[in-house]
Amino acid sequence: MGLISQRVKSAGRRFDAFLKTRPRFERWLSATALFLEDVVKVPVFRCQRCGECVLSHTAFICSQRCPKRLRNGACGGTRPGGHCEVYPERRCIWYCIYARSRTLGRVAMLTETVSPHQWNVERTSAWLNVFRGRIDPPILWARRHLAKYDLGVAARAGKEREP
Repeated sequence: MGLISQRVKSAGRRFDAFLKTRPRFERWLSATALFLEDVVKVPVFRCQRCGECVLSHTAFICSQRCPKRLRNGACGGTRPGGHCEVYPERRCIWYCIYARSRTLGRVAMLTETVSPHQWNVERTSAWLNVFRGRIDPPILWARRHLAKYDLGVAARAGKEREP
């Protein structure tokens, strides 16, 4: 872990401790942050308010829209044409994530396993959870992080036919 990420985590712990000593301010800040997320993330990304956003990993499509709430890829029951096995009239959300990842050149990011969902942060502000150090921050600049991913996956995805 780098020096900067250690400092960020340390600052997050201090901010979390600060908020825990001021419960009224914490409730106000949490409600305000959740309201702002509802105004921005819900209409733009169809956010499901999981409290630990992985939009940067999933090509800016909320993976929690999957009826099974899978965070690490499709369930394996995707029907022909990329339709969901639970709701056949809908496209599988992971089919959509893969297609957009190919367009954005972020397929390699799908090889990283995302941690299991923390149910204790459900219906809380993901932005506030990042600042408090509860969850990892989003990856905004994928090119800086691509070195740690399997780039062979991205090369193979470019050669495949359109999903």
